[in-house]
Amino acid sequence: MKAATLAALACSALPAAAQTTIGINHGIDHLSGPAANWHETSLSVRHQAAPRLGFGAGVTRIERFGIGETQFSAGADMPLSGRLTASVDGKFSSEHQILARHALGATLQYEFAKGWLVHGGGRSSSYNDVHVNQSLLMLERYVGSYSFSGAWRAARAFGTTAHSAELRGSYYYNDRSAVGLSVAVGKEAANIAGTTRLTSVQSAALVGRHWFDQRWAVTYALASTRQGDFYVRNGVNLGLQAAF
Repeated sequence: MKAATLAALACSALPAAAQTTIGINHGIDHLSGPAANWHETSLSVRHQAAPRLGFGAGVTRIERFGIGETQFSAGADMPLSGRLTASVDGKFSSEHQILARHALGATLQYEFAKGWLVHGGGRSSSYNDVHVNQSLLMLERYVGSYSFSGAWRAARAFGTTAHSAELRGSYYYNDRSAVGLSVAVGKEAANIAGTTRLTSVQSAALVGRHWFDQRWAVTYALASTRQGDFYVRNGVNLGLQAAF
């Protein structure tokens, strides 16, 4: 859930003018028990043509449970009307031992009143041992320099539907810099040592992005996740972004 929170925060503070951003991130997660630390490094590029029109691509290298894997991703946002925005994304992993072989997702965002938005969407992910369908419904409220949201997610796999809920709050302390806190609880599909399972999850994350000037920014995240009875995962992620 940490990645979803980072993405949501990143898309909530967009430049008013056209801009291309290149970013690099590295994260380390420490797992309880004998499992080795997880490592994740990503490189991304995004062009924001307008506040609600943009597209990007990225590559991520992970190391989990002694397995290394590379994932490629691409996505786009586009306005369908003055209040309706569509987002689509896709991911692909050639090794697909831990990550999904491929995944496709789409979301609609509708501003039904000033400062009130509703998000709805779905994602279909194919792993080696199972196909997972996910859905999302989220209500978001902007008040001054703050935003608050509540989300419900469902994941369908192995003939069973698992549900989870998330609460998030963010503070935008200038036009493009922000810090946010999220907590989530429920069940989700997770790949553990090469096997996909529906497990209970409890997580909390602090994420942020700070722009030093018009060109350079840092991103950061601290997160803690309890994945059922398998492990507790505590992680930190740091990144650098350059805008052109």
